[in-house]
Amino acid sequence: MTVITAASGKLGQTLASAFAAKGLAGSVKLAVRSPEKLAAQQAQGFAVVAADYDDPASLKAAFAGEEVAVIISGVGPNEARIAQHHNAIEAAKAAGVKRIVYTSAVNPVATSRFDWAKAHEATEAELKASGIAYTILRDNSYFSNNDPLFANAKASGVLPFTGIAGKVAYISHEDVADAIVGAVTGTGHENKVYELAGSEAWSAIDLAALLSEITGKDIKALDVPVSAFEEQFRAMGLPEFVATGVGSFYAALGAGEYAATSRDVETLAGRPSTSARAYLARFA
Repeated sequence: MTVITAASGKLGQTLASAFAAKGLAGSVKLAVRSPEKLAAQQAQGFAVVAADYDDPASLKAAFAGEEVAVIISGVGPNEARIAQHHNAIEAAKAAGVKRIVYTSAVNPVATSRFDWAKAHEATEAELKASGIAYTILRDNSYFSNNDPLFANAKASGVLPFTGIAGKVAYISHEDVADAIVGAVTGTGHENKVYELAGSEAWSAIDLAALLSEITGKDIKALDVPVSAFEEQFRAMGLPEFVATGVGSFYAALGAGEYAATSRDVETLAGRPSTSARAYLARFA
């Protein structure tokens, strides 16, 4: 069987839907802090158990008897994430898990403008030294990260972004979920690193032009500083580490750190990655 951590988040629930679509709900355990959040998935046939990244004993119990652990990266500052992922890796070792599938991020190096890349760098290094077989999936930026910006563009005609000429090889949550299913159920993925990115890359200028075409409304990209994003996040009441962390992510996107395209989604999922036109048409 397979166990998925942090299963109540957007990716976790999308992943559960992907397994269910293949008739595999009965072979998957969903581990989450609050099991009551996944009552619908339990009704589909998934096993649902309580597990917390900050509680190693709960992780070990959740991993017991499982062949593969899908570790969806945690939340929090780098120090907290690194500790949480360490707990999960150690619990997997103690429980006898044979392989870990980890959701990392593009360009997981300390020199990235994206501050939380440091946590992914540390976790990848620990995984490779753990003695457990691993499959690392480096996710590009999700289209849906920009949904509030797309909504603003539809309403105002302005798509704000940092570095509007910077290209990003966006993907959807469904792309990543289907790729994870392929990595879990397929063969030959041990000790491999995959770049889960789109087969094309788009700048904010490109996305504004596509939105204009799809909506019939003139929409222009507007270059705004990272500080404007950070202030918006603070105004929303988000913690400081979130304001600066997400701000740093947009800085990395605008600088072109996420521009590299890939066919790894197609390799793992058996279908092409989602195009910008298809995503924006659904959004509009």
